[in-house]
Amino acid sequence: TAWGLSKFLEISKLKDLPKMMSVQNPYNLLNRTYEVGLAEISVREKSGLLAYSPLAFGYLTGKYRNNNLPEKSRMKLFKDFTRYKNENGQKAIDEYYKISKKYNLDFTQMSLKFCEIQHFTTSVIIGATTMEQLKTNIESVNVNLSDDVIKEINQVQTIYPNPCP
Repeated sequence: TAWGLSKFLEISKLKDLPKMMSVQNPYNLLNRTYEVGLAEISVREKSGLLAYSPLAFGYLTGKYRNNNLPEKSRMKLFKDFTRYKNENGQKAIDEYYKISKKYNLDFTQMSLKFCEIQHFTTSVIIGATTMEQLKTNIESVNVNLSDDVIKEINQVQTIYPNPCP
């Protein structure tokens, strides 16, 4: 939390202890709550975000669209995990997917790049089950998100603010 990070930083200064250099919190297109409070502290105190779950359990790859449930996928294995299964989350996913297609971007890479380019992000934590997924994830560093893409992403956030915190 913003209070927790502030308190840790305050105590480290008072006690001359090592400074907290990063926070590992969820951050993705469906959960941008880090931007409220924590982002400002991260930037001002140089204690960056290690963005956890940037692909929202795989939902921001597009593989679960249209009620698809691939074999050996996380949602096939963890059926009770419902954070990303709500109505507004699914609507937002569809809108982000449309943006990626409109601008000829890989949906996974667009989702990862968005997390990477935030001024408070130190690193994006990726995970992959296959070599193909790993290559796709790593290639996101070479993706460019235009101002138009960012504008449209932010419009979706305005319509469906943090649907899956």
